[in-house]
Amino acid sequence: MQTIPPPTVRYDVELFERLNAEYAERPLVPAPRRYDHEAMIESAIGRLRGVHRAIDLANRKVLEVGCGGGYELWHAAHALGADAWGVDVVERRSWPALAGDRVHLQVADLATLNPFAADTFDRAMSFTVWEHVLHPYRMLVETHRVLRPGGLFWMKANLQRGPQASHLYRHIAFPFPHLLFSDDVISDALARRGVEVDGSAWVNRLTWAHYEDYFREIGFRILALRFRETPLDEELYQRFHDVLGRYPRWELSRDFFEVVLEKGDPRATAPGRGG
Repeated sequence: MQTIPPPTVRYDVELFERLNAEYAERPLVPAPRRYDHEAMIESAIGRLRGVHRAIDLANRKVLEVGCGGGYELWHAAHALGADAWGVDVVERRSWPALAGDRVHLQVADLATLNPFAADTFDRAMSFTVWEHVLHPYRMLVETHRVLRPGGLFWMKANLQRGPQASHLYRHIAFPFPHLLFSDDVISDALARRGVEVDGSAWVNRLTWAHYEDYFREIGFRILALRFRETPLDEELYQRFHDVLGRYPRWELSRDFFEVVLEKGDPRATAPGRGG
């Protein structure tokens, strides 16, 4: 007796809209981050406290890679006495009001033209930026270069196989749209609702294994690491196992990692010193 294969799933706009309707009452991210002025200040204070507990920013020379509005740096300078520097690839409207003697904000892409000398900063930090970087390895190399020996880098990044990785959860209620649908389908589906996007908000597709290899090769030492996870939606996983089953289950539950990296002292491995 010949077995009839199951029908092939069409990952098209119609399926996309059905899933969005199914998850409308139980969205993946019930309360997306707000970007009004008050919310940004509140978020900046909370995020900076967490980084300070991890790597001690007080009275340090600090670099934020991908500093966005600059709110975290302003609080680092005014609450912790840091000499705060930030770079981003575009200037933000908030910068003129925040810049000052201890808050320095400038347009720069470290991967293509790094304005800082080697061994400049005591600390570096970055909040969910690396997933959008066109040359992530080079950016890590340059961040390592501008840290002083023994300097610490706190980094949070969104992992590409996590359920929230599309960055479009304000418009998409269900998990893994970026794995289940092409960018063209995502763009077409959201365009029907008047939302203009170019697919999921990704440039690179790094996994944790990529990051771990990069850190080791560049010369960073991992001092602390944790993953922020979202429980795997088992029903969705089984329903679309033909796509989601291509990936390890543990990768599908990991949305973000937070890591503390240390730049080693090159003198420690110089001839005659061992290593």
